[in-house]
Amino acid sequence: MNWNTYNTKGIKEKYVYRYVTIEKLVDFLESSSIYLTRLDKFEDNLENIEPYDINELKVRSKTLKIPDDANPDISDDRWEQIIQENNTALKALQKSLHLKQKHRFVNCWILNDVESFAMWDIYGKSGFAIRFERKYFQKLIKESINIQEKPTSNFDIIVAGAVKYQNYDDMLFKEKESLLKFSAFRKHLSFKHETEYRIVGFIKEILDIPGLKFKLPEIQNLKFDIIANPRLNSFQLQQYKSMISKYSKKHPLKESDLKEWLDFKKMNY
Repeated sequence: MNWNTYNTKGIKEKYVYRYVTIEKLVDFLESSSIYLTRLDKFEDNLENIEPYDINELKVRSKTLKIPDDANPDISDDRWEQIIQENNTALKALQKSLHLKQKHRFVNCWILNDVESFAMWDIYGKSGFAIRFERKYFQKLIKESINIQEKPTSNFDIIVAGAVKYQNYDDMLFKEKESLLKFSAFRKHLSFKHETEYRIVGFIKEILDIPGLKFKLPEIQNLKFDIIANPRLNSFQLQQYKSMISKYSKKHPLKESDLKEWLDFKKMNY
């Protein structure tokens, strides 16, 4: 298994955060591993798309029916032929992209110096955050390559890096400038608020599983923080502290830095 990084030189953020449910947090603590999801299981169905495919999608999808201002010199039979050709091409593009996605497994983190209220809102009171220093985490992934077992050890290459966000509308005229070394690090500009950092595993074979676990050293030997949702009340916080301490004494549940701002209105000074 080879190692590489992508788009990391310009990263200024100190930390990577992963916001998780209590179930996923416990799994992380119990297994001392991160979960890489097969790319075709992601909500964004354009994951790993190439500039040429984006252009094909944009151009061909505009003519899937006879336009209202259709050229009168083009017969209805010819229009039907054009529509059929475009449908066939788009189906082939769907199939090709889906196949590429099945060869990529991804674990996603958020680059930031502070916690995100938006991410806490997504997970509600059941959410927690795992926080690593980014440089330490990247080094940890690289050094953990040699402890992987099958099928994870079958990865041809593991790549760590930051996602590049691109405006797909511009690619019709900037196809060459839009090329990336690893297309698994491309996302539409509309996702830029995520500031995503990824671990991507590339594999030649297609595995009939939704994801793979990438093993890390023993949990007690890792340096990371576990942060509680700022909306937890004191009783909930203590209950979760007790629960998490059973899995690791070295990683006590920390109160969120954002809690003081949420509690300000209720404080009596």
